[in-house]
Amino acid sequence: MEIVKSIIFFLILSTLVSQLIDGTNYKPYVNLVIGFMLLSFMIQPILSLTGNKEILQDTFVKISSDTEKISFQDKAQEVKEEQMQKEIQTVLEKNKIEVLDIDLELDAKGNLFSADIEVSDAKKKEKQIKTILSRFYNVKSSNINISE
Repeated sequence: MEIVKSIIFFLILSTLVSQLIDGTNYKPYVNLVIGFMLLSFMIQPILSLTGNKEILQDTFVKISSDTEKISFQDKAQEVKEEQMQKEIQTVLEKNKIEVLDIDLELDAKGNLFSADIEVSDAKKKEKQIKTILSRFYNVKSSNINISE
């Protein structure tokens, strides 16, 4: 009976949370978490009868640690991309090339895969920019796009 009370309380609480975040971008994510929590509430009595309570807890710990690793890797990728943008801007400015915008694409290892660079006077400087970047980052010049 205690389990039924806790599930009902959780459903009321989750409905309240859903109403509070209604219309935001986080709603699908919150609904996903609420669904997983409800599923775990419903599985707990079955696992306690079979004596496998620790399986559920170990699974949640593993999922949590994997999620932290993924978010850390994404953040590291973003930081590396920002660092490369600053490096490219510095290198090009040392060569007296005015950079307006830089958009980079990194591969899974964090190496530069392609670059879209917007500079003033692009037609005159295109070959020079491609040479500098292809040598500095070991990128194919065909993956470097220069525009005004």
